[in-house]
Amino acid sequence: MKNMNRAIVMALRYRWSIMGSLLCSVFVAVFWGINLGAVYPFVEVVLHNKTLQQWADERIESGEQQIGRLEDRFSGVAADDSRLRESIRNEIAAENRKIDSTASLKPWIAQYAPSDPYRTLVWIVVLLLAATFLRGLFLVGNMVLVARVGQRTVLDLQNQVFGNVLAMEMNEIGVKGTGDLVVRIRGETGAIGNAVTNLFGKTLREPLKMAACLGGAAWINWRLLLFSLVVAPAAIVLMLFLARSTKRANRRASEESARLLDRLYQSLTYLRVVKAFVMEDHERKRFMTVANDVYRRGMKISWYGAFARVNNELLGISIIGLAVLAGGYLVLNQATTLFGIRLSGTAMSFGEVMTFFAFMCGVSDPLRKMADFFGSLQAGIVAADRVFPLLDQLPRVREPVQPRAMPAGAPEIAFEDVHFGYEPERPVVRGVSFTVPAGGSLAIIGPNGCGKSSLINLIPRFFDVERGTIRLAGLDIRETATRALRHRIGYVTQLTMLFNDSIAANIAYGTPDATPFEIAAAAKKAHADQFITELDEGYESSIGEHGGKLSGGQRQRLTLARAILKNPDILLLDEATSQIDPQSEKLIQATLREFIRNRTTIIVTHRLETLELVDRIMVMDEGQVIDLGTHGELMKRCAIYRHLRESRQQEAA
Repeated sequence: MKNMNRAIVMALRYRWSIMGSLLCSVFVAVFWGINLGAVYPFVEVVLHNKTLQQWADERIESGEQQIGRLEDRFSGVAADDSRLRESIRNEIAAENRKIDSTASLKPWIAQYAPSDPYRTLVWIVVLLLAATFLRGLFLVGNMVLVARVGQRTVLDLQNQVFGNVLAMEMNEIGVKGTGDLVVRIRGETGAIGNAVTNLFGKTLREPLKMAACLGGAAWINWRLLLFSLVVAPAAIVLMLFLARSTKRANRRASEESARLLDRLYQSLTYLRVVKAFVMEDHERKRFMTVANDVYRRGMKISWYGAFARVNNELLGISIIGLAVLAGGYLVLNQATTLFGIRLSGTAMSFGEVMTFFAFMCGVSDPLRKMADFFGSLQAGIVAADRVFPLLDQLPRVREPVQPRAMPAGAPEIAFEDVHFGYEPERPVVRGVSFTVPAGGSLAIIGPNGCGKSSLINLIPRFFDVERGTIRLAGLDIRETATRALRHRIGYVTQLTMLFNDSIAANIAYGTPDATPFEIAAAAKKAHADQFITELDEGYESSIGEHGGKLSGGQRQRLTLARAILKNPDILLLDEATSQIDPQSEKLIQATLREFIRNRTTIIVTHRLETLELVDRIMVMDEGQVIDLGTHGELMKRCAIYRHLRESRQQEAA
């Protein structure tokens, strides 16, 4: 509940909307009570063919006659029977209060009330219609205002959670799973918003309606009201038990829903692989297994919700049933006690008991609606427990308290005894030290899985080193602002990362102020302009999800054009031309030869042609630097380098 309370505190930012909704709830409750209270004049006045003036006169006269009888009875009671004498005094006092209240209404009745029974009926109906209309207006106001509070809270949560997710390390996102994060950002913030909406809507409005009904019933006969509520504690205990069970079921359902979405996301993202390996049946079975788990959890929640509804309805009917039995006994026998328990100060009239029943029936509708709230509240509590940890999670890549600015221009890159692992017990970079001079270039080669890509991912601080230091222009990268650092870096990987947007938007991603001329110039340098202009809409053509409308080579050219347009001081290329055809690659190599001049460049590659672009080559194996030098130096002294060269030459042949 602690995290749900935090969501409520967030909602309290919109206090004017909450205050407005509360005011509307009060008026809804008042007019709800007025509608039900109209039963009394209808039964006591209209059905007896009276006017309100006649009813008032008869009520005062009846009270005075009852007082006379009570006084006669009092005079005949022995002086030592103090208990009976006190009871009679209370009855006389009750009758006097009834007379006084009726007498206070007489001037208003004489001035405003109709003078015949039928017009009195019309007056009651008009009053009911007016009260219902006004209640409807205030109900609309209440629902709109609480919806605003709920939706604004959801919006705030989604923005904050998404911002925190963007600040996470890459492997943290991989551990949680894309589907799980999407469920938390979209689905579970919605569950919190629904709980907040109900909390400031139904949870305020329905109890106020109940309070109006209970207040009306208490005004008629508070003793009978207390007697009718004796079954309430047992129902409340059962409701609390169901609430705890519903919370547990909702937590498991949320986890299963996240698994389902993750399974769905992966299957659709890699649909081409699924089809290529004829794994449709396998994926269908895996999806059905998780979907069945979600179904079972959902059914359990439905069972608990149904029991909660039945519990509340039984509570309402039990209260009404007790009121009918006790009230009926009092009226039919003109009694004031039941089983020796005083339930009324004076004998109740038929109109009073019918109005009392109407108020008790009015309690049952809010009770029924409150059952729905318990389910949404438990879902909101579970959702809050899954969403707020994302807000509390601090990124491992921390911003410096007082960031230092790097000098302008291409910096020197220096690795000093760098250690790193995605898991502490499994290092992938071990004690790496090397230097790339300012404006110089370095190629990194080595067997698959030796830590090449992990190494260059440390430069933009996608991850932080565990030990050692990375310096740019002599400055530890942990001492500079991460955004400022990444603005200086152009980054292209083998895995093309494109958005479902236009070609121009994808090239200009990261350089939003670029002009169409600059975008086209970058595309020409990446040798992408030719295939772009052949498309129907040119640079405004949509490339589909993950660039699915383009070939692998075309996608890589777009990502290369993006880096060229950025015009960075540092260029990081990770197998950036692996999917480009040999003819296009030669043209791109010529472009890169000019582009990397006066930029500090690190290239991860298996292509022999790419090695010709750089000043030096570094050989890695098992997370360590094996050798570093020029092509000629490595051919003489590094067996691993010679073996890699020979392997690539054989593959090319």
